[in-house]
Amino acid sequence: GGNSRLVEELAARIGTENIKLEKRVTEIVQVRGVVTVAAGQADLYRADACICTAPIPSLRKIKFDPPLPSAQAAAAEKLGYARITKNSVLFDERFWKAENFSMVTDTTSHYYFHSTQNQPGKQGILTAYAVGDKADVLASQDDARRQIIVSRDLIDYNWSAPNLSRGIASYAWQRDEFTKGAYAIYGPGEWFGLRPILSRPHLKVLFAGEHIADWQGFMEGAIESGEAAAASLIK
Repeated sequence: GGNSRLVEELAARIGTENIKLEKRVTEIVQVRGVVTVAAGQADLYRADACICTAPIPSLRKIKFDPPLPSAQAAAAEKLGYARITKNSVLFDERFWKAENFSMVTDTTSHYYFHSTQNQPGKQGILTAYAVGDKADVLASQDDARRQIIVSRDLIDYNWSAPNLSRGIASYAWQRDEFTKGAYAIYGPGEWFGLRPILSRPHLKVLFAGEHIADWQGFMEGAIESGEAAAASLIK
């Protein structure tokens, strides 16, 4: 279940034999209309064009030959990513009752929403999104301490919450090796300043991802930008 079903369906259509996993792209070279993507010295992949969907923190680590235009490289250096820690807590009872329950708080846990909507069973999951400094506070704790904090922050809503919590699954996106954050964060003036520059093709290398999508910050936007890039190649 979950988002993995989308990936599995895409893999089935593409063919798992055509998908290379655990390969770190180190260089993208363009010579006489041929694009070569290098994953280290041994793995080379050649094509007529390339759609690069790497998040900006990973894009910065890729060597481009010829180099990215200076404006595009500078834009990549400027773009920041959101510090978010996602914490999903399992409770023995769904004390929040409403299927579409969500709540913004002034606590460390920040924002809660119901993650087992319309699913059977007595138990349920609330997910807390902590943003910015709050995300860093939760990321610095172990799972046991995080579970206590996220459950305790619900006391004003329901005093029994800490006693009903049974487990937690957390992920600190700002500590992810490849994204360094949950999604791109554009500062004042950057949406119309940086985004158009980051969206420009570099010869036969096209770019896609949530960071340059109209529906920015969501996987729907990432998919739309990928479809647009692919469509431009097959016109």
